[in-house]
Amino acid sequence: MPIKRVLIAAVLAAILVPAADARKSAPAPSDLVAAAQAQVEQGTADPVRDLQPLLDGLAAASDDGAKQKFVDAIEEIGAADGTSPAAVKAWLLEHAPPLLLDVARSQAGWSLRGDALMALRALDAPDAVLDEAIAIARADTSESKSYIRSRGALLEDWKDNRTRGGAASTAARPSDAQAEQHALELLRSRSVGVSSDSLTDAIGKSRADVVEALLDAGVDVNGPGRAGMRAFDSGLMVACANNNHPTLQLETLDVLFRRGVNLGAKDERGNTVLMTAVQSCPLAVVEKLVAGGAEVDPVNAQQFTPLKLALVSGHWDIADFLAGKGARISAREADQLFFEKPQDPAQLAVLKRAIRPGK
Repeated sequence: MPIKRVLIAAVLAAILVPAADARKSAPAPSDLVAAAQAQVEQGTADPVRDLQPLLDGLAAASDDGAKQKFVDAIEEIGAADGTSPAAVKAWLLEHAPPLLLDVARSQAGWSLRGDALMALRALDAPDAVLDEAIAIARADTSESKSYIRSRGALLEDWKDNRTRGGAASTAARPSDAQAEQHALELLRSRSVGVSSDSLTDAIGKSRADVVEALLDAGVDVNGPGRAGMRAFDSGLMVACANNNHPTLQLETLDVLFRRGVNLGAKDERGNTVLMTAVQSCPLAVVEKLVAGGAEVDPVNAQQFTPLKLALVSGHWDIADFLAGKGARISAREADQLFFEKPQDPAQLAVLKRAIRPGK
């Protein structure tokens, strides 16, 4: 072989072999995802080291399969109600939306584009980002426009519900990173996400350890729950309706009291947690609330008080307790509550005790 040809072959080999080695050594999407997930679960994730490669990989990927892996990972790791550390969620919420929007407006397959739109919902993206995503979906003219537009409609409905529910700022805000990590480990072992809904469920099941973990993970002890109620109020209502063991309910209340739950908060109709409790909770829970500082005789928008609600609910032991704490109704109010006065001597004695002297 002539020397010139040998030299050319050597030069080509020097150029092509490193390039081939580089392609061979480039981490696969699944490896990048697994590495990021491991660091997140260990509480040692560094955004630049562990999360940025996911975003870079999504931006550089040329096929839908690779892009799908990155979109799925971003959604799972960054989910607002997931068990990633709050700092990880916040970083992805800040940096991932532009790339997800790029996927949504690209020529990628309908499934991938739809998943990119839905990932924005999982991240609890701000209104401005959702508005852009909705506009992209509405403007779609591809063969799959019906599907893409349906994703946009889902985002719009979800955004509207979030606004009406007042839940636009419910991101977890842990105060101690070490306590957060321990809490997340427990929550993962119980398959519990970090959200106000999870707090409602944990209170409703009287699971004091899960309640503590959720609060350590940064869920607001006074945050909104369902149906316009706080997680605390709606969870307590469920716990009492399900007749959870009183000891478990009291242990859960101890955690909530220690973590600063507001017993004087009122909903838009002026109802307090005590008003909820007197209708379905055992006496021990009502006593605990009052001992913790709940106002005994507040009045709601319909002019009901805890004492009135206990009486009309037939909870005479609770009515007697409230009367003993100074709650009173007028004789006229008693007549309005009862078409016929109770005949049971013990109940009649409670009612008489509860009626304020004079007119």
